[in-house]
Amino acid sequence: MTDEPIYIHIKQLKKTYFGPQDQVEVLRDLNLTVAKGETVAVVGASGVGKSTLLHILGALDRPTAGRVMVGGRDVFQMDETALAAFRNSHVGFVFQFHHLLPEFSALENVMMPALIARQDRGQAQKRAMELLDEVEVAHRSSHRVGQLSGGEAQRVAVARALILGPSLLLADEPTGNLDERTGELVHQLLVRLNQSHGLTTLVATHNERLAGALGRRVRLADGKAYSLDQAGPSEEYKR
Repeated sequence: MTDEPIYIHIKQLKKTYFGPQDQVEVLRDLNLTVAKGETVAVVGASGVGKSTLLHILGALDRPTAGRVMVGGRDVFQMDETALAAFRNSHVGFVFQFHHLLPEFSALENVMMPALIARQDRGQAQKRAMELLDEVEVAHRSSHRVGQLSGGEAQRVAVARALILGPSLLLADEPTGNLDERTGELVHQLLVRLNQSHGLTTLVATHNERLAGALGRRVRLADGKAYSLDQAGPSEEYKR
């Protein structure tokens, strides 16, 4: 934990999925605090709730019980309009499968959230090109998704997540579909962007070695979160 103020405070979080004949308790009495500007790896076995936690934190899903405070906001006390505004303005998402739209170019994919938010098209295009340059795929801006490598597509997805200037970046297994070297480059990118954009970043990952590149690790087990001591990012990821 850094000396920065607390940005995320999760209290007694529970998430239960109810089926026709049974129920599955994924998260139970989970408590977690994250300081502003931290990079946190969320690790644990498949099915322990890493994705569920990130989806709740980003207001894509609702908890069964508990409170989620982000930047002083009690997220699930908001009405649906305020919740949508919070999600769109303050949260950027990166998923394992990039979810880019194949009929559009890399540039158009990055621009899309800004256009949906009714921003000026010229300004959206300018900002999208700046982000593509920052993630080192500007030379592929006119290419459609099918013409991009897996690593290039994921970089485009990262740029898209940043187009509206979020304060919180949530990455759910962002390297799970990539080879080891390409995944390592994407993790380096996330660390660099966390610093340059003043983000608070949580990354769910199975890869313990890559998790060690982030500032802190939190392990999910038995529905709860356990902090693991971490000295900090290795030098190779701070470049």
